[in-house]
Amino acid sequence: MNKQIIQKVDEIFIKNNGFATTKQLMQEGILKPYIYELYNQGILERLSRGLYKLTSYEHAPSEIVEVIKIIPRGVICLASALSFYNLTTYNPSYYQVAIKRDSKVTLPEYPPIKLVWFSDKFFEEGIEEIETDSGFIRIYNREKTICDCIRYRNKIGNDIVFEAIREYMRGKEKNINKLIKYAEICRVKNIIKNYIEVLL
Repeated sequence: MNKQIIQKVDEIFIKNNGFATTKQLMQEGILKPYIYELYNQGILERLSRGLYKLTSYEHAPSEIVEVIKIIPRGVICLASALSFYNLTTYNPSYYQVAIKRDSKVTLPEYPPIKLVWFSDKFFEEGIEEIETDSGFIRIYNREKTICDCIRYRNKIGNDIVFEAIREYMRGKEKNINKLIKYAEICRVKNIIKNYIEVLL
């Protein structure tokens, strides 16, 4: 393949932190036959339909960034968000991603992702975009994450929830008023207050 095309492809992926869509490549003049050839040669890795990663990208994107690239309207949630904020010692074996209840998503075999369907009311609140070394992620803030974990405590486990609240209360960034605000939104205000009373 023409070296100029490969160099152009490298530039496109570097500009986009190691990722690019078919549309982005074609807008830069890289036609579909070249994209397929680059994929067949192992230069590109297909993450999902129309989304590619440059295999030789020096600053390998973290998996959590890949997850949001695969599900751009999703939000990292529950135990995966706790792990990101270092509020748990539990290491989830898959990424939990919140999506709107009526959304349809096709998941790749890797990375491992588990979808959690939220109603509009619970989905929209508390979303933040955080810049990491390898790109942006969409994730619920600490307070919303804790409240969501309480809502899903029967699936997550009370021990994980208690540990998360304890670590949150120990942290310098805790904001009790903000926590209560999201507790009201998530309808877990009384439970949160009980935890706070125990830990203060």
